[in-house]
Amino acid sequence: MSRPPLLLVVGMHRSGTSLLGGILQRLGVELPGETIAGDQHNPEGYFEWDAVVALQERLLIDLQRWWPAREGTLALPEGWLQHSVTRQAYGQLRALVLGAVDHQQGLWAVKDPRCSRLLPLWLELCRELDIPLRLLLAVRDPAEVVTSLVRRDGPLVGMEPLRAQQLWWRHNLEVVDIAQQADLPCAVVDFDRWFQAPEQQLESLELALPELRPSLHQRRQALALINPQHRRSLGSRQAPKLQTSVRRLHHRLLRQPLPRRWPALQPPFGLPAAVLPCQPEAWPDWLAAHRSFPAPRLTESVSLARECQLSVCGPSWLELRPHLLLQHLPLPDLGQGRVDFERSGLHQLQFVLHADQSDQPPQSPVTVQRLTLNLELPPAERASHWLAHLQAQQLILDPEPARVLMLRVLGLPVWWLDPDAGINGWLQQPQAVDPHQWAARLGMTPPPKGQLQVLGSAGAGFERALTQDMAVLVEAGAVPGEPAIAYWPGWPELVIGDPAAGLLRAGWLQAAAQRAARLVHAGADHCPDEWTLLQPARLCLAHPLDATPAELKARHAGLPLMALAEDRPMPLLQTLRQWKASDLAQRPPLAAVVVSLYNYADRITEALESVKAQTQQRLELIVVDDASTDDGTAVVERWIDACLSTGSAPFVRLLLLRHGHNAGLATARNTALAHSQAPWCFVLDADNALFPDAVAGCLALTDAAAPQLAVVHPLLAVEAEPGRPDEQRSLVRPQSWQRERLRFENHVDAMALVRRSAWEAVGGYTHIEGGWEDYDFWCKLAEAGFYGLQCPRILAVYRSHAESMSHRATNRSWHALSRTLQQRHPWLQLPLALSEGV
Repeated sequence: MSRPPLLLVVGMHRSGTSLLGGILQRLGVELPGETIAGDQHNPEGYFEWDAVVALQERLLIDLQRWWPAREGTLALPEGWLQHSVTRQAYGQLRALVLGAVDHQQGLWAVKDPRCSRLLPLWLELCRELDIPLRLLLAVRDPAEVVTSLVRRDGPLVGMEPLRAQQLWWRHNLEVVDIAQQADLPCAVVDFDRWFQAPEQQLESLELALPELRPSLHQRRQALALINPQHRRSLGSRQAPKLQTSVRRLHHRLLRQPLPRRWPALQPPFGLPAAVLPCQPEAWPDWLAAHRSFPAPRLTESVSLARECQLSVCGPSWLELRPHLLLQHLPLPDLGQGRVDFERSGLHQLQFVLHADQSDQPPQSPVTVQRLTLNLELPPAERASHWLAHLQAQQLILDPEPARVLMLRVLGLPVWWLDPDAGINGWLQQPQAVDPHQWAARLGMTPPPKGQLQVLGSAGAGFERALTQDMAVLVEAGAVPGEPAIAYWPGWPELVIGDPAAGLLRAGWLQAAAQRAARLVHAGADHCPDEWTLLQPARLCLAHPLDATPAELKARHAGLPLMALAEDRPMPLLQTLRQWKASDLAQRPPLAAVVVSLYNYADRITEALESVKAQTQQRLELIVVDDASTDDGTAVVERWIDACLSTGSAPFVRLLLLRHGHNAGLATARNTALAHSQAPWCFVLDADNALFPDAVAGCLALTDAAAPQLAVVHPLLAVEAEPGRPDEQRSLVRPQSWQRERLRFENHVDAMALVRRSAWEAVGGYTHIEGGWEDYDFWCKLAEAGFYGLQCPRILAVYRSHAESMSHRATNRSWHALSRTLQQRHPWLQLPLALSEGV
């Protein structure tokens, strides 16, 4: 006696699995075991078998893949099914299921999003126990899921938008992959449709589950569960920007049926001709209304005649998309012939099978001489010409299901072309993969194996970094265990003048996708749509303009590049010069100017002279040399000696310190502030300068200030070298201190007066590789309840030059720095931290 089928409700957390579980229960599906009660996040309940949830949660934790953690975005460890903790969990799960299955009289269900990751375990279990297994995949708009997860789990586990998107992507994609590999019945349930068309959604669910026979009362109970007020993540004012791969997967899950569907889900395809308007002008609206309808595939065996015509409607054979689609046709003969280009045109290829292939007896009942790839719905004025061409074809394939249905209504022999089907050899034939023709026609060498193939211009910043990393361009940045980078900046500008060149370009691109460690579309936020037709398509990655090679390699590894952040201990110090006024004990310094110095021997004197010219009296000057390799310390020593010989000017204390090793800008500033005696310290970098009233003007604003005032920052003039991006700017970062503005960007420069006790209260500056130590410091002050105040005067000059740290390091590390700051301060909303992806 066969056992009743088990229905697994899977999908990403916060994707409507609980709503789907509750609806199934009210329709008569048994949910065994004790279920988890509702709470503020799921008021109606979770409909989860608590023992199964606890078991699967424990297993994911033991495998170091606990779903809310950062490791939860990674694939399960290799060999995890045979791991001892998995086998122990399998035994426990087997006992639970075995104890429940014999009590079932009909379709029963287990709902837990964790099943999405552990689906192979359920496959093994159901095969052993001879339980038919089906899947219901609950899919929700990833923007809503991300908003809901960050709102619920952000305070608990530091959930942030990038991680939430990676989790959504993995939970949905793994279900689809495993369902296809195992030929497992699976249907997609769109969460949004419960609220837009609940009755139609319920009908679709009943079609998917033919064993259900709900009563009218049960249907009403199920629909009563749908409460729009529980959908709090809809319409968020700060909706996250989604990764291209996430958007594309969501679109494909809802736009197309899964490759293998249950027979009960297949609706009749024969639509009466009367439903199609006669006027071509109305056809687009008809197509829009039938987008969600599945379309029939080509299931009968088809072979090509000795000679046949391959036509394309829409684009020409000069373009990539027709060739990439053609390789997905269920016609293995396409890899067994050649194109007669002399008899071919822009929209029609004359294809000739090899003699040994065509002389064989036909193996299929249908032999095709005229085949068309339809990729368009033409304008109304061309509709008659388009239909005349299609009516002369023996076989038509179209990747758009709605167009397939429309053409079948018109009586044409058309089938759906599945873009996810395997490849037939079209782009492996000699005419497509001839290295000599690649060189002669395209000027391209064969794509190397195992490298990151970067196609298109990645920007001047990327190219500078590529050149700096290593002398050999295509090996730039390579270290053991990392793929090298092959850079093809001229790829988009290849001149394709005839179909032969079009086939060569498509063949080269498909070869690159198969050989590359990753195929990278440079200078863009998303890959071209036609790249999804490559095999394997998942090796495609978009790379924003000027993002560095290191950033690219980190994204390829699935772990977005982060900037190192650490609180470094103060290195060994050498005191090179020390002077104090004789009455320092009676007249302590009112303010300090702290200067960090590293390899600015040619600029430090001007900075020091600007400090000497201050109108504020009773100053201390502390210079910390961070192990410079030039003679900067000697320049400072000579300047101090000259200053003391002509009078100490506004100073009551002078100090020159040197680190025993280079420790970074943050550590140099911490050293300076730690050795200061004044309550307020003006931070100055060695390549900038102060105007005479800088310290006095800022210090005057502290007299009546509250203890929470930690920073006074003046307006800053800009002096930029010719050709610098900010050459035309008059002020740098002119906005005043506001936590709400700091949330999105840093607009307060490091040149500011800082309360020393506030610096000490938050632990000082933290070293962040690449820069932004000052931004991190402002965030720490804001989190501790401190605030800043703008002095409405231009009191210092910021110098923009090619040797600055912002140019050498910070500007090439924005993505990594953004992610690091976002992780350290979850209340931030940095665009570059939230926009990158898997």
